[in-house]
Amino acid sequence: MANNLTVLKTDVNKMHGEFAKALPGHISADKFVRTAQTAIALTRNIEKVKNTASLLAACSKAAQDGLILDGREAALVVDYNGDVQYRPMMRGLLKLAYNSGEIKSIVVETVRENDVFEYSPTADEPITHKIDLRQDRGEVYAYYALAKLRDGGIVHEVMTKADVYRIRDRSDAWKAYKAGKIKSTPWHTDEIEMGRKTVFRRLSKYLPSSTDRDAFRQAVERIDDDYSFEAEADAGGEVSTPKPAAKKRGGAAAALKDVTPPKQSKPANEDAPEFDPHTGEVYDDVPNPGDDF
Repeated sequence: MANNLTVLKTDVNKMHGEFAKALPGHISADKFVRTAQTAIALTRNIEKVKNTASLLAACSKAAQDGLILDGREAALVVDYNGDVQYRPMMRGLLKLAYNSGEIKSIVVETVRENDVFEYSPTADEPITHKIDLRQDRGEVYAYYALAKLRDGGIVHEVMTKADVYRIRDRSDAWKAYKAGKIKSTPWHTDEIEMGRKTVFRRLSKYLPSSTDRDAFRQAVERIDDDYSFEAEADAGGEVSTPKPAAKKRGGAAAALKDVTPPKQSKPANEDAPEFDPHTGEVYDDVPNPGDDF
């Protein structure tokens, strides 16, 4: 175990120069490497890692997104194949969104049976949500994300539980879990957070552009099915095949070109819904009115 950890930490340190090229200016390569090495030591099942290249690929993705592997912004998870997966978390995604400088506040919430919830799509204040913490809130029946922009505008998205389930049901991992082929998927163990992530991803398509926009979009679109919001979530290691990673840049791309498969090509049938088979989420940047997603 100790020897394996030393090897992994050494391999990450060797990528210092490539991380420096990918990281935004406000994050030093020294800090990123130190945090990544600490993450390696604390990651559950790290002793089961078989593919060191997957660790380097995971760290490179985090560097490209400008997220620290500290268990809050992003984390590492070892899957059942012994590969390391990168998990951007809600806090990290929100940080990237705020970095645009155009967003005043963001709320991503669940709506439960005993909450007071009113939704008026055309109103100046489209969502009113009151929670009484003195009583049980009941079961979740909807999710929403709302961003107030610095120019006074409001961008929002509301999804029912059924809307989220339609996305879940297109997921390869959910299908494999239901068929008994894998033991766990976050759609089962972390359904609430997967719902929040789903509505947040939809909202993100409408947020204003900025110099940090590419990093935010890149991070929010890393939609392998076992996306997690807590460092310990799904760290037991039962995850499915991840979505192909976004295109890599610079020397890291050359160092890792054989690690991740290419992005899936667009379906030949242009009229068919274009969605990721692993998560069920649609690729289109902005859905058309009446679209299922």
